[in-house]
Amino acid sequence: MRIYDINPTDGTVIDPAGRVAPLDPMRRQPRIPAGATSIEPPATGTNEAARWVSDAWEVVPDWRGYIYWLADGSRHEITELGEEPPADALDEAPPEPLEDLAARKRMETDIARDQAFAGGLPYDIAGEPDVVQTRPQDQINLLGLSSKAQRLIADGVTDAVMPFRGQSNVTRMLTPEQMDAMTLAALAHIEGIYQQSWDRKDAIDAALAAGDRDAIEAISW
Repeated sequence: MRIYDINPTDGTVIDPAGRVAPLDPMRRQPRIPAGATSIEPPATGTNEAARWVSDAWEVVPDWRGYIYWLADGSRHEITELGEEPPADALDEAPPEPLEDLAARKRMETDIARDQAFAGGLPYDIAGEPDVVQTRPQDQINLLGLSSKAQRLIADGVTDAVMPFRGQSNVTRMLTPEQMDAMTLAALAHIEGIYQQSWDRKDAIDAALAAGDRDAIEAISW
């Protein structure tokens, strides 16, 4: 006699081929141990399983481990026996909505812009290589230094009377002309970063208006 062991977790057959029933050591007769049955489970097809219910087998859907997506982009995984994917299930993630894609690209542009500001402008300060910091908090300082340098130039000051600390955190004394040249270069660098950011965002808006997914995807810093 063959018996079929039942999985105590989900009621499915452990081995559809079954096994030979053990013999009762006293009666020397085949016996059916707890958690097993002599009833052969029915044949099952793809994404089906035989499950023991009460005193009989039933064939139920078995999509466990199947991953699918819905049109809203949400990801799902079937973990329970008897659960089936819905009729509108997708085998792969749907394309990102164009509005969301455009918003993501704008955010990426903002991040790249801020990283460019944080990188600063490599510049020889008083003849020594350094970096002029161009973060938003530095931009106000640069404007003030530029204005002060131009006033000193107008007053005829030519001595190195203007202190400046670059990224190296070393204080160097600059003449008004040196400070004016440096701050104008830094401000031009900042304007260039802003312009690049605006150009990218304009391109995103134009591609969105045209419904051109590939064009939006191709936009990068």
